[in-house]
Amino acid sequence: MQHDDAVKRALVDEALNRTPPGGFPELERRHGLRAGSLFDWVAEHGGMDPPPPSATHFWIGTTGLDEAAFCSYFDHDPAYWSLEVDEIERAPADVTGCAFSVDLGERFLYDEELLWVSWRPTTVPAGELIEESRPASEAVGRRIAEACAARGIATANAAFAYADPAQRIREPGALFNGLVYLGLFEV
Repeated sequence: MQHDDAVKRALVDEALNRTPPGGFPELERRHGLRAGSLFDWVAEHGGMDPPPPSATHFWIGTTGLDEAAFCSYFDHDPAYWSLEVDEIERAPADVTGCAFSVDLGERFLYDEELLWVSWRPTTVPAGELIEESRPASEAVGRRIAEACAARGIATANAAFAYADPAQRIREPGALFNGLVYLGLFEV
């Protein structure tokens, strides 16, 4: 199905400003689009950075993994983008090939635009990684630091944040790529 620029721009506006639970894959499914179409249209017609997140999930800790092994947790199967939404929904097992998406309990790949990842070869003060993540406000940064302190995390060498407030974390007590989930921090 061919879509004109007006339709594409309307869907880009919805994707950037009123994304439903389920994110871009849900919008693509609802409008019968091929998986990944909306990402392409946002790049083509977005013309702006998305608004700052209203909330961010945050993980932090110390990992013994090297950088390549740590970052491979977020990799996905290149064949994923060739699948149609109904193929993904009908698949009996994960088709993303992405450990992060599996740990989230999602059938669809996470939104790469909403992910921030940092790995260091040695530990640093946790506050350094928090600051590097560029929290939405000073208050959010303080709350993340307080959560670290409450968990006894003074130093770390890795952290990641996912700015999708609609994302459910099915096992918040589990380790994600070896890191502790601190919670969802709202602005």
